[in-house]
Amino acid sequence: MIQDYLSKSKSLFYSLLFTFPLFLVYEIGIFFMFRTDISYVKNGGDVLIEEFIKMLGLNGYYAASSIFIVVLFSIFISQRKKFKSFEIKYNYLFFMALESIAYAYLLLLLLQNIYLLQGAGANWLSSFILSIGAGLYEELIFRFLLIFILTKSISFVFKVKEFYSLILSIMVSSILFSIFHYIGEESFAPISFTLRFLAGIYLSVIYINRGFGIVALTHAFYDLFVIFRLT
Repeated sequence: MIQDYLSKSKSLFYSLLFTFPLFLVYEIGIFFMFRTDISYVKNGGDVLIEEFIKMLGLNGYYAASSIFIVVLFSIFISQRKKFKSFEIKYNYLFFMALESIAYAYLLLLLLQNIYLLQGAGANWLSSFILSIGAGLYEELIFRFLLIFILTKSISFVFKVKEFYSLILSIMVSSILFSIFHYIGEESFAPISFTLRFLAGIYLSVIYINRGFGIVALTHAFYDLFVIFRLT
């Protein structure tokens, strides 16, 4: 059972199933609570995806959420032949949540009260929604997409083994992850930069070994711990 849990909980199917509630909470919260100033309160990772889409000459306003939905349904369609025999074990989702809480608590011991979300809400409720968005979209960018792209690119260009390109990709993505949090009002500080860099490595290790779903919720839980610790 343990091996089955470790295998399925790491899969992309379970990851998307696990993160879908995060997606709903964030998008519905943004739509209903902040519709008059939606671009201001969106998570930085969400906005970053939108700006990239706009650079391609397309409408990027709901790009991040659209990409998530397309990927979700693509996974469901790819699993359609297995639906008759593919059983969703809901207790695995519960164990994934517990695992994420444990990883988030360990991260809290390391970072104390440093935010891992880009941007800050005006109150605890808006901060709650932004924390959910940080877990989902920042992990989508810096772990799910960036590590894959960097690993393949480094392996192809420098002709090195994938293990070494993966290590370098983790380092680079973690540096970019740390720098990303200074876009806005927060001033650069060596201590916070280093701690966020270490957090990026920690989250990358979780992503590689436990999958996107668990690392996304770990990130979200950590920011929620910080919010309720400081309010």
